[in-house]
This record gives sequence, C-alpha cells and structure tokens, in this order.
Amino acid sequence: MRPARPIWVWRFMRSAATLTALLAGAAAAADDPGQRAQVEQKIRLASRLIMDSPAAQRITGSGNLQALANLNEGRVHHALAQESLARGDLAGASRQADEALRQVGLARRLVPDAAARQAAARQRHEELRSGIERLIDAWRARVEPNGQADSGDLTAALGLVGTARQQAREGRYEEANQQLLQAEGYVLAGMNRTLHAATLDYTVRPAGAAEEFQNELTRHQALADLLPLAIRELKPHSNALALVERYAGTSRNLQALAVQQALSGHASLALDHIRDATIYMQRALLAAGLVAPQPTGNPP
Repeated sequence: MRPARPIWVWRFMRSAATLTALLAGAAAAADDPGQRAQVEQKIRLASRLIMDSPAAQRITGSGNLQALANLNEGRVHHALAQESLARGDLAGASRQADEALRQVGLARRLVPDAAARQAAARQRHEELRSGIERLIDAWRARVEPNGQADSGDLTAALGLVGTARQQAREGRYEEANQQLLQAEGYVLAGMNRTLHAATLDYTVRPAGAAEEFQNELTRHQALADLLPLAIRELKPHSNALALVERYAGTSRNLQALAVQQALSGHASLALDHIRDATIYMQRALLAAGLVAPQPTGNPP
C-alpha cells in the first residue's frame, strides 16, 4: 500500500495546476492575432500623439505644468505598454496603452488648438446671435404695437448684441459670446415680464383665416425660441425637464400637423392645431420655470 502524501504535496499540486491553467490562458491570449493587432494599433496611436503630433508640440510649448505632467505620464504608460507587449502580456499592454491615451487626452484638453477653439467659438457665436435676435424681434413685435414701455431690459439686450457684433467683426468671438450670454439674461427677464403682464393675443386683428394662422404660427415660434433659453438659464430639475420635453414634443407635433393642414387648404383645422401647439409650448415654458400666463383652452 502506497503511503499517503503529505498535505503540502496536495497543495503544491493544486497550485501548480492553477498556474498551468493561467499560463495556458495567457499563452492563448498572446497567440490571438486579432487581439495583438488591436493592442499594437493603440500603442502606435499613443506613440504618434505623444512623440510627433502637433498636439504634443503645442503642449510642450504651452508652459502649462499640468498638461506637461499629463503628457509625461502618457509617455511612461506608453513605454510600459511596449514592454508588456514584448513580454506577450496583451491585457497589460492594452491597459497601459489606454492609460497613455487618456493622459494625452487630458493634456490636449488643457491646451486646446487655437484654430479649433476659434472655429468653435465662431459657430457658437452664430447660434447664440441668431437665437437672441429672433427672440428680440418677437419681443419688440409684442411690446411696441401695444404701446408697452421698455423696462430697460430690451435696451440693455440690444446694446450687448451690438457690442457682440463689433467684437465678432474683430474676431473676438469668445468675448462676443460673453456679451450675448449677458444679453440672454436681459431677454429672459424682459420676455418673462411681458408674458406675465399681458395675454398673448395680438391687438391687430387678422384680415382672414390665412393671416390669423400666420400670426398664431409666429406666436408659437416666438415661444419655441424662448424655451432653450429658459432651460439653459433656469436649469429645471430632472422631473421638470422630462415634463418640458413631453410638452414641447407634443407642441412640435401639433405645429407640424397644423402646417400640413394649412398647406392642404384646411384653414380651420390648421388654426385649431396651431393654437393647441401654442398652449402646449406655454406649458413647457411653465414647467421650465418661466412665469407666463396660464395656458387656456383644452387641447386634446
């Protein structure tokens, strides 16, 4: 009868079996050509970004200490990724390459490309200015025909928009955008006051159904243009924002239906639907936190 093996022998055998299984798994991973190609691609990308890219040159010459630290950290992880790849440790190489790319990304965000930043600022300026000018036109159309006094918000907003235009002509888009954001505050305050002070009915009565529809469509668009500003400035909480989106979505659907009906010659139905669309847009504004007249009517 063979003597029983000591307990340490059994433990050693189990550990050896586990190690063998792990090594077999690592070898299988190392032999996976698809995974190796993917890791090598990430390492090459990190190498280009760190060594000879315009971004690396921009970071190096920026003097931004945090960006330089991130770039150097990226170099360290890139080197570790290469070492892991040489040992056949694809998982480790992938992790190190990912970290190298993350560090380079952090550095690039700290030192943005001037041309790209200027282009983004210009696009942002055009979007802001277009939206604010539409709102101001709608605001003036509501205030001036009814003889309402300018509270000063309109004058202030117009002055800021004029300053922004001049700064944009000089290529100072970021400064111009700050002026426009300030103008937004005056527009929001003034529109809020106007909406709260009076009903939204037009004093000048339309000559016919077609003109009445156009007036209602303009009214709806003015409120729709105001909604993004109200969301951005008043920052409704998540539950309110969900309500805003639901009401606004219904309003957009009704507006599209109204336009389709108007084009088809169904003036009465088109007018009913555009009025319902306006009621839902008023509700969206209220949900966003903008004080406005209570919606009237009973839309479906």
